[in-house]
Amino acid sequence: MGNISKANLLDKDIRLLVTKSSRYIKSVGNPKELYIWVNPNGIKSFCVRIEENGKTKHIKLKEFREGIYSVAEARRDATKLLKELESGKDIATIKGKNDKYLFKNLASSFLATQRKKCTKAYADKIERTLEMYIMPKFGDIDVSTIKSSDLLEVLNGIFRPENVTASRLETIDRICNYLNKIFEIAIDDDYIAKNPAKKLRTNFPTKHKFYTANDYDERIVGLIDESEIKEWIKDFKAKVRMLDGNRRMIKLHILSANRPRNTVTAKWAYIDFENKLWTIPASEMKMGITHIVPLTEPMIKILKEQQLFTGNSEYIFEPKSFESAKNDDELEVIVQGRVNALRNAMQGVASDAKKWSNKVTAHGWRKTFRTLATRNSAKLALMDISNDVIEDCLAHKNGNKIERSYELERATIEQKRALLEWYGEYLNTIEPLF
Repeated sequence: MGNISKANLLDKDIRLLVTKSSRYIKSVGNPKELYIWVNPNGIKSFCVRIEENGKTKHIKLKEFREGIYSVAEARRDATKLLKELESGKDIATIKGKNDKYLFKNLASSFLATQRKKCTKAYADKIERTLEMYIMPKFGDIDVSTIKSSDLLEVLNGIFRPENVTASRLETIDRICNYLNKIFEIAIDDDYIAKNPAKKLRTNFPTKHKFYTANDYDERIVGLIDESEIKEWIKDFKAKVRMLDGNRRMIKLHILSANRPRNTVTAKWAYIDFENKLWTIPASEMKMGITHIVPLTEPMIKILKEQQLFTGNSEYIFEPKSFESAKNDDELEVIVQGRVNALRNAMQGVASDAKKWSNKVTAHGWRKTFRTLATRNSAKLALMDISNDVIEDCLAHKNGNKIERSYELERATIEQKRALLEWYGEYLNTIEPLF
């Protein structure tokens, strides 16, 4: 590259600026605040660099296009902008002429991208999180004026260090991830130079370190001792004051090894009695993959009984509560309420209300299923039931991306049916559910 004037670049000097593997900024001069970003893709964009409250900010102008938008035009616009600032206008006023860079509008762009990549349920969850925690303070603010300390103030208000099991560190982690991606949109447009969310997560401990510091075992709570499984089932059967629908839902949940959300939102349209299958569409699965649960005879018995009471409704359990929802947000609140109700019903089977509170959860029965299957892996191997069959029954995604891209199925329906039948019979040897 030829010698380039450091004080007063011309069009020919801009043209000679080479691209690198990462973008960099170069002083153009005259006025001294005029700079140019050189991007790896070859695009060169002018900007005005100013200092505000000890922070360096960049106000984007236009892309350098020789004969269309030259150094001369950039100098003209930079001078005009600096005069506006000198007259008392603030950056937000100047940059706010384009609402594109209001936080809420960049968040909308981010959500639109996520909806192309994620399931509807997951994208809706992202939107609810942003609406609850971020939009109230930042929605109508230009992103160039948002500081890291402003974001940290909000996150500190979410963190609950005094509550080990409800610290909200997972929520904070997700929010930091969303914020990073939202601000990156403005960075890619050269609208801002730095991402105020980039180092936010480092202000909080990881969930693992937080649990370790508080001497808390983060593994899922679940019954794995057979004597406790026996005792819980006895308490469950002895519980008189429980709705019949809840009792059937609990039995089906335990025997199917499903996630709680998929049990409480089960629909009759998913049940195929003729082929003895329960097919949950990918849109409702955590991993975004269709999940097929082979129905064993005890599960069919439960469903046939429930059909007598809700067979004409869309949902299998508590249809009226779901049908009362007016929109997706209300439906999500009801779903979470039903998941909590399932957990509470399982924990409240004993006369002593606290007996199972720290030992049983709805999700924990998946741990019970996994543990019993692992302990009996040698016996199951003789039935042609491998670890892959167990993982398929739990609807876990193969962690190896290459293997996952090639495999159509890890287990057959009959292998999964055999495993669930074995599991139901094994629980009966401990203590019959019926």
